[in-house]
Amino acid sequence: MSLFRQLTIHFETSAQLPPPYSYQYALTLTPAAELLQVDLKMSYTHRDELDPDEIEAEGFTENDDYDWKGDLDKVWRAELEKLLGKTRLSGGIMLDDDQDFLTLDWQNEKLLRGQPENLSDWHYFAQELLQAIFETSGKERAFELHILDLTAQGTVEATVTASFRTRSAQVKRVVDGGKSSLRFYPWHELPHLMEVLYAPNWLSDTASAQKPKRTGLYFNPGDELWYEYNKQVVEPGKGASTLPKLKNMIGKLLS
Repeated sequence: MSLFRQLTIHFETSAQLPPPYSYQYALTLTPAAELLQVDLKMSYTHRDELDPDEIEAEGFTENDDYDWKGDLDKVWRAELEKLLGKTRLSGGIMLDDDQDFLTLDWQNEKLLRGQPENLSDWHYFAQELLQAIFETSGKERAFELHILDLTAQGTVEATVTASFRTRSAQVKRVVDGGKSSLRFYPWHELPHLMEVLYAPNWLSDTASAQKPKRTGLYFNPGDELWYEYNKQVVEPGKGASTLPKLKNMIGKLLS
């Protein structure tokens, strides 16, 4: 028996996040057969404080609001049921200007409203759900990271593909442009990969649009540019040590 008839996630970015980045949404989830029906209504907030030129300068348009209805893969219904099974709603709602705001309307035999006690789990799950919606609707592509290790001994390439639509990831490895292998990448390890990957600074101004041919370790994170380790992928500040962690993780993906 399903743990819910309908669930709506209400979300708003913290008061510390300024426009044009600040947004809010209502995401309604309804079980249907084995699938999960979704209805997303997303709008950007406080943009009346900015001129159109200021909005466009940050890479946005005058209207980035997004609405979508459709079905998500059955894996998302299973994950939602799993999370609901360990969720209790608190009696009060904590408001903190430094934190994003998230509450639930949980409809089953009766309607429950409140903030989940396991709030961090819901924040992350909601982010994953949004990404799954963007991929399913065609708004965004699945995540891809291309790695190229060129040495005097030969070439090793690895491509990490992560699809939020199906909640699955894989690594394809190619040696010297010939022999290839494919393996699954554990989904639960993806957040750590993202954290390590984007901890350094990525300098797009000096990245190359051409696939490298000289010795070095290079990355293409899906933006059609190639970044060289320790040249366009650099420490974010003095005393930081993000690059050794990245190199260690990349070594595991290449092996």
